[in-house]
Amino acid sequence: MEAYIAKYGYIGVFIGTFLEGETTVLLGGIFSRLGYMNIFMVMFYAFAGTLAGDCTFFSIGRIFGKNIIDRFEFIRNKVPLANKVIKHYGNFIIFIIRFLVGIRAVVLILLGCTNMRLGRFLLFSVLNSVCWSILVGLVGYLFGKVVFVFVDDIKKYETIIVPVVLGLVIIFILVYRYFVNKKERETYGD
Repeated sequence: MEAYIAKYGYIGVFIGTFLEGETTVLLGGIFSRLGYMNIFMVMFYAFAGTLAGDCTFFSIGRIFGKNIIDRFEFIRNKVPLANKVIKHYGNFIIFIIRFLVGIRAVVLILLGCTNMRLGRFLLFSVLNSVCWSILVGLVGYLFGKVVFVFVDDIKKYETIIVPVVLGLVIIFILVYRYFVNKKERETYGD
């Protein structure tokens, strides 16, 4: 397992941060603390994936967004307001977008549909990507200490814990199957 983390972990961080990424960077930080990855490389790949994702989603909005706006009137009516908000709060929106979990891609596509200059977008996207990747990577790294203590404690008791967990899983499966079979017999007969 450790070999896979060391070999493919950075690629996972890049892909995860390209799409959203909080969990992958936190895990990268934890794995760095446990010695499987390098925290600076985790931060670098998180930065690279984040910036690549931001630019991709912004470009999708820039290239295809106008067709979507022209197609749907209710969206077309919102563009002047969006441009006004971007003009007034644009730098702030670009900077905090990385910290908005779950809606990053949508907001970036909408930003691409506005009149925002590419240079301005890139400047603030680089800044937020650097801050975010360092902050989240360090949180994962610091949390990794807690995980390390927990894992170290588990190693002392693994000869007891592993059989108990396996036994509980087997009991759960048997009980579940019993109730499923009982329900099937009641519903469909023997």
